[in-house]
Amino acid sequence: MQEQNAKIKDGLILGVIFVAILLVTIYLPAVELITMFVLPIPIIIYTTRHGWKAAAVLGIITILTTLLFTIYVLIASLPLTLIAVLAGILIGQAIRSHRHPYEVWLQGTIGFTVGFLILFVLIERLAGISFAAEYQLLISESLDSSRAMLESMGVPVSTEDLNLIEHQMMILLDIIPSILTIMAAVMAFVTQWLSYKFLSRWQDRQYRFPAFRLFMLPKQMIWLYFIVMILSWIDLSSQPTIAAIILNLSIIMSIIFALQGLSFVFYYMHKKRQPIFVAILITIFSLIFLPIGLYLLPILGIIDIGFQMRKRLK
Repeated sequence: MQEQNAKIKDGLILGVIFVAILLVTIYLPAVELITMFVLPIPIIIYTTRHGWKAAAVLGIITILTTLLFTIYVLIASLPLTLIAVLAGILIGQAIRSHRHPYEVWLQGTIGFTVGFLILFVLIERLAGISFAAEYQLLISESLDSSRAMLESMGVPVSTEDLNLIEHQMMILLDIIPSILTIMAAVMAFVTQWLSYKFLSRWQDRQYRFPAFRLFMLPKQMIWLYFIVMILSWIDLSSQPTIAAIILNLSIIMSIIFALQGLSFVFYYMHKKRQPIFVAILITIFSLIFLPIGLYLLPILGIIDIGFQMRKRLK
């Protein structure tokens, strides 16, 4: 009986906090840049305390509550609620199950990614638009304007050059899953970090991420990375769907191994008792010169895992 009362009490308090954050997100401009990271935290806390089943009930009640709003608010609030509830339950249940922080991060990334995909589909269905068609129309209009401007200046532009530029710009549509996954990973990380701060304050246990220098991928990931790279070299122009999947997998795997490479840099600097700002400068340099970072850091990550470089350091 006491447990049931605690569930109801926590549900009321955290549900009101969730709705309050949701209303602030909708009505105050530019605040969503902050509140989007905070919105899943009430669901995470409730899931950590009472499990995913109770949190799912709270999520359904919260979604039904959004139906009481006006149509304008519903369009904005329902997708945000779905994303926050889904990601919050996955992160909270992983924390409740005492998963490793990186496993919690993975589950949170999955939750946000699925939520973004649902939001993407809902916008297309409700608004009756196609992002792909609108983007292609925008590119065609931009290229026509650029061609007219260049020709007016006496600069000849061939049709082949325009077709090549259009093809390169259309690649952005193929990597939308990678973009959504990267956004989801960033949001999951920040939300999880904030949740750890709240939970550590309210519970006896201390929640925190391990030092980044200790980040280590399983050795089996190397084989998966090599398989994806080999498949990316095969001409799959006749299979555009498979080609797009391989392209997105190669981008995501490269970023993951780039993180492994950066982790080795931090480990090396720590082992050699170098100041941490040197590793931070290397990270900033890799982000500024992104192509260099995405090519060299994954190689460093592969060497780190494959040759067990950390055990060879003296």
